[in-house]
Amino acid sequence: MTGLLPRIHSPADVRGLPESELPQLCEELREEIITVCGRVGGHLGASLGAVELVVALHRVFHAPQDSILFDVGHQAYAHKLLTGRRERMGTLRQAGGIAPFLDPRESPLDALAAGHSCTAVSAGLGMLEGKRRMGKPGHVVAVLGDGALTGGLSFEGLNNAGGSHLPLVVLLNDNQMSISANVGAIPALLRTREARAFFEGLGFTYLGPLDGHDLGALLKALREAKHSSRPVVVHAMTQKGRGFPPAEADTQTRGHAMGPYEWRDGKLVRSRGGQRTFSEAFAAALDEAMAVDPRVVVVTPAMLEGSALVDLKARYPDRVHDVGIAEQHAVTFCAGLAAAGARPVCAIYSTFLQRAFDQVIHDVCLPGLPVLFAVDRAGLVGADGATHQGAYDLSALRALPGLALMAPVVGEDIAPMLATALAAPGPSVIRFPRGTLPKVPPELRAGTASVQGARWLRRAEAPRLTLVALGPLALAALEAAQAEPGWSVLDARWVSPLDAPALLEAAACGHVVVVEEGTARGGLGSAVLELYAAHGLTPRVRLMGLPHAFVPHGDARTQRSELGLDAGGMRRAGRALLERGR
Repeated sequence: MTGLLPRIHSPADVRGLPESELPQLCEELREEIITVCGRVGGHLGASLGAVELVVALHRVFHAPQDSILFDVGHQAYAHKLLTGRRERMGTLRQAGGIAPFLDPRESPLDALAAGHSCTAVSAGLGMLEGKRRMGKPGHVVAVLGDGALTGGLSFEGLNNAGGSHLPLVVLLNDNQMSISANVGAIPALLRTREARAFFEGLGFTYLGPLDGHDLGALLKALREAKHSSRPVVVHAMTQKGRGFPPAEADTQTRGHAMGPYEWRDGKLVRSRGGQRTFSEAFAAALDEAMAVDPRVVVVTPAMLEGSALVDLKARYPDRVHDVGIAEQHAVTFCAGLAAAGARPVCAIYSTFLQRAFDQVIHDVCLPGLPVLFAVDRAGLVGADGATHQGAYDLSALRALPGLALMAPVVGEDIAPMLATALAAPGPSVIRFPRGTLPKVPPELRAGTASVQGARWLRRAEAPRLTLVALGPLALAALEAAQAEPGWSVLDARWVSPLDAPALLEAAACGHVVVVEEGTARGGLGSAVLELYAAHGLTPRVRLMGLPHAFVPHGDARTQRSELGLDAGGMRRAGRALLERGR
């Protein structure tokens, strides 16, 4: 590659360029982002819109002495390219490759790990106060964008920062988008003259609004902000997906996240899979439920696309609510809906539900309100990596009194589980993975009535070992047991309440392997051990799940194999357990 970009190995090289060459650098950065994402996929739209912001930031500020925090890290592909990672960007989101979001372990110029939104102002204020307290030099810039001003944590940070009088620089990357278009009053306010009054009322100096693709205007504003002695907001209006016609034409997400593609003869060529996903199957079941029960409403924290709710929103515009990147509000909003007699369904990713755990306990479970949590992306998610692996929902949720927790094995399980949850008097959870629906094996019979207890998928005549599995891992358990005489397979289906009779029967053979795609600490396996201890049973038990470590990005199928969560791994674990029992 010729041009300017191959000569940039650090932000110092950006500062060494003549200012007249910066537009060319921006053009080359866009071309490189488009090329890299075409090969390996990635969060394209937000990074394309932030190119000039990143170049201007590294021109004015001196990272890592000056801390630049991005909210969220998928704005920052240009930052990665300018900070010594260009030659490895082709490994983006792949096992052992460049991280999908920011990670200080990958580069000291990544000031903060940033995979979930709304953290930049709070963390930035803490860093600035920490530098002052420890006598360290350096400025702090919090780059807010992609919907962060629809989330409560950002406002908590702005409230504290405005009152602190510390010279925090907040660069507002205002593209009016989260994944899809932003919702609520604040995005509308930012397009009016009241934006200045809003931020100045919070205690900030306000610079803007300005064109976020005008390098001259950006450089001038950031230099002024750098020399301020008080908190500053630089309000830059940008275009998500800028410079890539397919993203610019995508009115729903502006090319937020795209799989591999080719840009051929001015046209976008992408491979299209035809298999339906768990998310789509759940949305289809919801559609049927909403058609017959007007009490059913859906709430999602800015995940209409990810949770496959776009078509449902079009059909039921007043019953599908996108509340922005506001998970806590989403859960308590559902609590209010349920208290008024509605049957709310909160469609939320596993790792996003983590951000609203108190609301699940205090606002839903404590009063016993009938809120259904559709927990998507439960288990391994692949390329999105450690920030998005759904590892902890089972262990966190199963301890909550009165909360029913189910997991489907195949798509045909979803509608009966949904019907069961919507008929329940209290709160429920249906957790399902990211990915396409598996084929239904003949051993599995998905009923149409309410879901009662666990389900035997294979019952050995002379049982020696039982594989107890949850969710789609039950299919791998079936495969593992096929060639093993005396092996039974039990689909647990419920984590809370447990089907005690079925699990006690599973223990009668003396050897039990419990398999789940969540942390093995405190999940289904722990619940099974607690059950056996309560009944004075001492079968030999092996727990298989995700390790006590944050699982990095990579191919989810490969990771399952490496962790033993496939048929081969289950077979090895079962055989080893039987050997030890001799």
